[in-house]
Amino acid sequence: MEKIVISSREVSETRLIPEQPSRPEVQLAPVVPLWAKLWLWPLIVALPLLCLITLILRVAMRSLPPRTRHGWTAFLNTLLVASGLLTSLSAVAAFSLVPLPSLVSAGLAELDERTDFPRLPTVAAMSAKEVSEKLKPLVAVISPGQRSWLTHQELPSPSFGAGMLLQANREGYLFVTAHHVVDGPEWKAARNVSRILIATTSGTWGAGDVIARHKQLDLALLWVPRDSGEGTFAEPIAKSGEVADGEPIFVIGHPEGLRFTLSTGIISRTDFSTIQMSAPVSPGNSGGPVFDDRGELVGIVTSMVDKHGDPNAENLNFAVRADALLDYAGWDFEKSGRKRLADYRGSASSGAVQVPAGVQTGRN
Repeated sequence: MEKIVISSREVSETRLIPEQPSRPEVQLAPVVPLWAKLWLWPLIVALPLLCLITLILRVAMRSLPPRTRHGWTAFLNTLLVASGLLTSLSAVAAFSLVPLPSLVSAGLAELDERTDFPRLPTVAAMSAKEVSEKLKPLVAVISPGQRSWLTHQELPSPSFGAGMLLQANREGYLFVTAHHVVDGPEWKAARNVSRILIATTSGTWGAGDVIARHKQLDLALLWVPRDSGEGTFAEPIAKSGEVADGEPIFVIGHPEGLRFTLSTGIISRTDFSTIQMSAPVSPGNSGGPVFDDRGELVGIVTSMVDKHGDPNAENLNFAVRADALLDYAGWDFEKSGRKRLADYRGSASSGAVQVPAGVQTGRN
């Protein structure tokens, strides 16, 4: 590339070009007339209608000049953005201010309307079909309650277990479940859940309270106030005789979310307050009842040995003996817990509840 040299003489001879008078620019008419803007802006309150009109206009303007098409497109995009923001804010306000239908009822309607609770224990041994028909309606789905951050409504949590109806009187319903169903796997260290949700076979959720937790065993008592009806029921709290190895049993629960599943087996071994059984159980069975073939309550499902923890484990499942429920000294009571257990134990005087020998039945 050749070097260009400019001398000082050439620089001195340089003259500035005098400024030319500015020429007025042509003012074009707006692409979108004022009447069209006034007609379209109110449509931001109806997003679906605005979307339909936008589609129609985009198709109708395909043959127009580019400037007209671009002007209308920009204006319609502005309307759609404004309408979307307005619709979103309206939806948030509606969820925040307008109360939604409650997912949890005041009571348990299915039990409120029921008057024909089964008479247990039965005189003759029941088949598996009879156990399913008579006893499944006494079992419930138990879930710790939680509140929605947006609506503050009570909702069931992802974890759940089973529970057993012990008594129904004119005030409400007494249920038993496993402690860890209410407070989680670390139930011995956690005492923070007070509200629980209960659903029966109809699937409708009712709200209740945790009224007692066992100090040593994996047990908890729940209370659901009655909303209507007067049907009463008292279930045998425990077998009147000794729990024997080899005795046939029935377990009702919700293994892996399969609600109200019946499984059968035998009592494999007893050890003080614990029963080992061969009836299959899975997560979701915890807190469910273990019955004998006459409908007497033998135990409450509490745990299993999982193959993930011990590859050699094969059908090792455990329950707490039902007669452990009657010992006042074993419970930490909350709210009306002592009164509810006393009322239940008091029904033993009418012969509705079988009390094992050595357990005091007076009201403390």
